[in-house]
Amino acid sequence: MVSTPAARSTLPAVRTVVSLVLGRGGFRIAYHGIGLVLLAWWGAEVFAIYASAVGATAWLALLSSGPEKAVLKLVPRLPRTGGVVARTAVLTSALPLAVALVLVLATAGSAVVVYPLAAAWSAALGLLTVLVAVHRAAGRPMRDSRGFLLLAVLLAVAVLAGVGGGLSPAGQLVLLAAVTLGVALWSARGAVPVGALRPRRGATTAILRAELLLGLYEPLGSAAVGVLYAVLALSGQREASTTLYLALLVSSVVGSLTLYLLRIYQPVSSLRLRGTGARAGVDIARRLLIVGLGAGVVGCALVGAVAGQLSAAALIVLLLCFEIPIHAVVSLALFLLENAGRQQLTVAAASAATQFVAVTVLAAVLVPAHGPPAALWVLVASYVVLAATTLPRLRSEQGR
Repeated sequence: MVSTPAARSTLPAVRTVVSLVLGRGGFRIAYHGIGLVLLAWWGAEVFAIYASAVGATAWLALLSSGPEKAVLKLVPRLPRTGGVVARTAVLTSALPLAVALVLVLATAGSAVVVYPLAAAWSAALGLLTVLVAVHRAAGRPMRDSRGFLLLAVLLAVAVLAGVGGGLSPAGQLVLLAAVTLGVALWSARGAVPVGALRPRRGATTAILRAELLLGLYEPLGSAAVGVLYAVLALSGQREASTTLYLALLVSSVVGSLTLYLLRIYQPVSSLRLRGTGARAGVDIARRLLIVGLGAGVVGCALVGAVAGQLSAAALIVLLLCFEIPIHAVVSLALFLLENAGRQQLTVAAASAATQFVAVTVLAAVLVPAHGPPAALWVLVASYVVLAATTLPRLRSEQGR
């Protein structure tokens, strides 16, 4: 089913990394490019329907991050149970898709159907992500790059077909979800071993616990962005969703690349972040969080000081200059904690939950009055809260 631990202890070849990055890069270009095409075709008012639905449900794709990271972390450490880990991960990641499809049927014909349709698209992306992670763990990385390059092409074709056919946002989302599910089914071939798998007692529970804790940071981060879109809509600023969507395009591309690179090196990191390696990883994570905390405080204070002197567009650009690097630094810190040990994994999960709460509270207070610039300020401030609350937890864990 999977490659040996010895093979996992070496870094992946540069050619393999480049191929994987090109595959995901092609997909990301298509994913965000179709938004720009649809904006130009529909106009801001109609596109806001699409942007609001996609923005509010994009976090569902990241529900797969827990199963995906469980595969990439646990298989190198527990190769004998690799088949059980893979099967559990695939079944877990398929559940959101099943729920979304039921909701599509329940809301068919109504104006709100765009939300479950967007949810189904995001959930299908999540399922595909887990399936190709299983192939990577089994030593078949090209199934990842080929799958996402194929999806990039099909998404472009689906959008051109939708534009040519004059489809509404709901019709376009049907096409996008359908082609994504098709690629996921194609990638499912050979992903999970056929035949009975008998896990040891308690193994499935342990895998599910790891999936839950490993899977909090990214979906909660994306859900926090969804909260920002929701607050804009509820405060009568639905058209401002387009501004926020465009502002976060660059951040999303860079952030996705950062997180994917961490995934590529996770099997190696999982083996190396044990024993003395774990302690060294926690020390590095602590330093990174201090850097993120300081940069976030400076960014929030600077924007607050110049807010009355700059346009909304200038404030957004300034905030992105802080948000993008701080996100990368914090993501690397939490990655090290997640792979260091069980206690550190719990700390990382608690930190992710804290950040989500911070975004929810700050967004409710600031975004209704100040719009998209305030939404980005809230994201930067949430990293400050995350770092400030994680550092004491690390000191507490160190003292035990």
